[in-house]
Amino acid sequence: MSKSSTANRGLKFEENIQKKCDKLKEEGIALISKVPTEFKILRRFNPKTKRSEIYSAFGVEESKFVDFVGIMNSKPVAIEAKETKNKTSFPFKNIKNTQIEFFNLWSKLDGKGYYLIHFVEHKEIYLVPCEVMKDWIDNIGRQSVPYETFKNTKDVILLDYKKLNFEEYIK
Repeated sequence: MSKSSTANRGLKFEENIQKKCDKLKEEGIALISKVPTEFKILRRFNPKTKRSEIYSAFGVEESKFVDFVGIMNSKPVAIEAKETKNKTSFPFKNIKNTQIEFFNLWSKLDGKGYYLIHFVEHKEIYLVPCEVMKDWIDNIGRQSVPYETFKNTKDVILLDYKKLNFEEYIK
């Protein structure tokens, strides 16, 4: 049995978020869409068919964007979905520098940015404003956010696990 690839980690979680975004669109509440993953495609010439053919494709290593973008409450909204099986903390290594840079600029341009953090083992999902995550990264003094910090931070919201009701808290 092979280990699951990191490319597929969080895929089901992102699918659930996309279903929620589709429902919000149908209800006229928001227009938020998944940002397609950028792929590098490698081609080679096939002398038999005299055509270029794809022989490999793989996700770009460093995306410069977040998972979802759109509009809600007349404001631009960006969401980055993260999942961890860690029971005691959320590791900062799960967040790419390009995502932090994106949210910094997004906020300066008056956009609303959020992380949806899924603690798999606890079956809990937290809505974390990007400013809160940035403050934790800059000031917490460790390589991860303790699980209890999510529960005890005022601006961090524990969502209904089944409803994934982030739209109730994005203002």
